[in-house]
Amino acid sequence: MKYEEASWYSERLERWMHIKVYGHYGPAFIAFPCQNKQSDDFYNNGMIDALSWYLENGKMKLFCLDSNDDETVSSLDWNKMHAAYKFEMYHQYIVNEVLPFVYNAQGGYNEPYLIGASMGGSQAANHFFRRPELFSGFISLSGKFDMEYFFDDYVDENVYNNSPAMYLNNMPTDHPYINIYNSKKMIVVVGRGSFEYLALDSNYQLADIAYRKGIHIDFNFWDEYSVHDRKSWNYQMPYFISKLL
Repeated sequence: MKYEEASWYSERLERWMHIKVYGHYGPAFIAFPCQNKQSDDFYNNGMIDALSWYLENGKMKLFCLDSNDDETVSSLDWNKMHAAYKFEMYHQYIVNEVLPFVYNAQGGYNEPYLIGASMGGSQAANHFFRRPELFSGFISLSGKFDMEYFFDDYVDENVYNNSPAMYLNNMPTDHPYINIYNSKKMIVVVGRGSFEYLALDSNYQLADIAYRKGIHIDFNFWDEYSVHDRKSWNYQMPYFISKLL
């Protein structure tokens, strides 16, 4: 399997950021790590093995990203305004730095898919909903969509703008983004097993919002054997990627 690494200093994030690239050909998938993890998360926890058939057979090319969770959703700093600002800067990093890197690697403009589990699933959904014209779709496994949970109920413009449960709830039903959403592929998955309660209510909330707004997301509520852990995600991710491809 072809493997490459890249890194650069992001002025937006004020830190070095790394990308690990797996695969030689195929549509681009941008992969977000679980909370507090980095670009080696998919490799360290078996997801690269789970996706190996797609990667080795040119069905997908995977771009695994670093997070800045230590400064945002996991920050112990009392200054929640600064943490929320850093969270917004991560979105700007994706749009203005990661996407040009993907375009260059893929030989030109393309619309990658976004994927992730847990916090990675939250990130995948949020960046898609923020800028749907830039992406082909997303898969969110066990994600949470109300970001104030991670900021001790602190809400400002940056928290709001990165909380799909907030901004989608207030989106007019005739907003042009809704037609764009519905032209793309959106998959949301959550189980009812151990620790999935952390995300389950948020997934029901998103499903209610999507129904009221006419956003056609493919929701998948699995049973109690689907837990908030990689043993579920490593099975679910290739299963749902097969539906995208």
